[in-house]
Amino acid sequence: MATPTPSTNTPQKQHLHNLPGSSPAPRSVPPMNFDSPAVLNMLGEGGVGMGISMSGMGMSSLGLTASQLGRADEEERRRRLESIIALINKRKGRVSEEGIAALCKQEHLELLRDVQGDGTVVLVLGLGDLAVCEISLLNEDVTKVNLDLASDDDDVYKTSGSRILKNSLIPQPGVRKINTTLDRFALNLEKLMNMDKLSKTNAGIDCYKAIFSVHASLKKLFEHEKKLALELLGSNTPNASYKAEREVLCKKSGRPRMNAGHCLGLSLEYWMDRRHLIAKKPSKTVSFKGKEDETDSKTLEAYPEEADPANNKIYSLTIECESSPSSMYTPIRIPDSWIGGNIEKASDAQPEADINNLLLHNPQSKIDWLEPKPTYLDTASQAGDHDAMNIDNAPGRLPNIRFVAKFNPPLVVPLSLYVTVMQSVGLEYNPQDLRATTFVGLALRPEETDPGMSTTAGGHTPEVRSTTKVLTIDHAGKEDHNTHTNTLYVPRLEYARTLDSLPFQHPRQLVALLPTFRQYALTTSLVQDVFGAHAPPKATPQQNPLSPPITPKDDKERGLQFDLTLAYTTPAPKLALHIPHPLSSTSETPLPNDASDFLSQLLSQNGLSSSATAPHPPLRVVVDVGENAEIYISEQNVVDADAGASKTGEAGEVDMENAEKAREKVKRVEKALDVCGDLGIWAEWIRREAVKDA
Repeated sequence: MATPTPSTNTPQKQHLHNLPGSSPAPRSVPPMNFDSPAVLNMLGEGGVGMGISMSGMGMSSLGLTASQLGRADEEERRRRLESIIALINKRKGRVSEEGIAALCKQEHLELLRDVQGDGTVVLVLGLGDLAVCEISLLNEDVTKVNLDLASDDDDVYKTSGSRILKNSLIPQPGVRKINTTLDRFALNLEKLMNMDKLSKTNAGIDCYKAIFSVHASLKKLFEHEKKLALELLGSNTPNASYKAEREVLCKKSGRPRMNAGHCLGLSLEYWMDRRHLIAKKPSKTVSFKGKEDETDSKTLEAYPEEADPANNKIYSLTIECESSPSSMYTPIRIPDSWIGGNIEKASDAQPEADINNLLLHNPQSKIDWLEPKPTYLDTASQAGDHDAMNIDNAPGRLPNIRFVAKFNPPLVVPLSLYVTVMQSVGLEYNPQDLRATTFVGLALRPEETDPGMSTTAGGHTPEVRSTTKVLTIDHAGKEDHNTHTNTLYVPRLEYARTLDSLPFQHPRQLVALLPTFRQYALTTSLVQDVFGAHAPPKATPQQNPLSPPITPKDDKERGLQFDLTLAYTTPAPKLALHIPHPLSSTSETPLPNDASDFLSQLLSQNGLSSSATAPHPPLRVVVDVGENAEIYISEQNVVDADAGASKTGEAGEVDMENAEKAREKVKRVEKALDVCGDLGIWAEWIRREAVKDA
């Protein structure tokens, strides 16, 4: 992701004034409205840069000579050669003693080797002044990994970090030992070495302590909100602890975890697909040698979603440290706590006039966040005279390090929301970084040319098609699979960007943004399940535009036509679902025999013909995805929701009892999507409900 230009030169001014909608653009860049098609159209005009046409401009008019072009060719060859070398260097070799030694040499790490009496080889990797990693190998098999940190007093990071490092060195299911590489292990080592590097270049400031401080405060907030959720659920509720955790994860301030899953570092989990689906208590895992792995077993028992990652996919923010000039952005702070002891403010406390809460509709305004004092460098670097003379490391200066949250997985959001998010953390979006990218190109078809490159703003993107098999259960409880022929329509071209990292100054900034992130995490998950992981079908043979389409012989071969329309803009994404009514059949709408009949039917479907409507029109449901991924149905013709509109008595009063019953029917349809988290399964359920309500 391109790094946006900081809005101010001092952290103090930035904290007070750099808020959404309040920070002016740099004087050299005129203010731009990113929702304006006139501005965004510049990307689709076939020009260079911001829509500048190159027509009529030859090489001589550009001032380029043949010798300069020759140098350009040499520069291009050099660039390609460097990219090839960089690609080769990314391969870290296979897991073995020799491979680990080569990796340490490549990364300039200190390596000690010791052989024990039973033949076990112990490799000790020195990861700087803050961490040490010890790897035990027997017959080239990794038997034990131990990570030791100087500042981890509670052993929280050591225990889980050791498990992750070991898992990155042993074969994954379905992968042979000879094909197990050091790539995942090298990525984890890179994180650990980066923490040590930042510490050395900032007079020995401990980045781990900064991360541990954020974790402790977020954990305190999580436990408080989990306790409140348990009180609402009741102690007799099955799986009450899991349900309370997932309620906080998906609706409140998120679930912080140290070294969660396969991710080394602090993760703030903010969304889980199908959170209502809780896997059965997993049995103890078995390692590749057949022995029970007690550490992994305990982890799976504590977090059952890790036993079923296909259904319970988790969206999280990995909180790390990165280099950043303290004069450009507020640096890290290492306080005792980021939050008050009572977690929530007193009932009589005056609410803060924070524009973040007003613009982002922040429901977390009751949290008693603290504003810690800056953390200064204590002593100058002791690495040598040269470093000691560096004024950046002088005592009393702020560290050149900032917090950053990395999205796992990256999140695709509308361009206008991307700009708002950047402004909310004190950054200005640079209009020169504007790209004609869309949700379809970024989230569904990243391997193809983005539709935004060939479509002007305000137009529509090409249809996206896929075919899926969907599990169905009839009224007798018998399971079967139906074929869905899916089509996605995006009637209005809306530019989007990918959020992969976000610098921040205070953890409350992340908590305030979680309700918005959940909107697009759920929307992306729902659409990707149907269209993201499936290749588009082969093109049909060309035929007369007015000839009837070639259809299969029976409904089973044809499959269920599933049409989805997506509107991706803020404040709420909209999904409009169109599916055939279960009582409709080909006998009700016979196929046309010639071109004139086919055209008449097309006109009738668009309301341009006076012919009578079909007895069972297609089912249509419009879903709005609100903050915290709340599902609202704004339009539907599945259940009878007009019962409350009937008038009674001379005063024409509304029948409130029937109105409440009608609303409960709609809520049931909303709840069904929230529980199953799958548009295909939900469509089949809707078809059953339509027959039941008929």
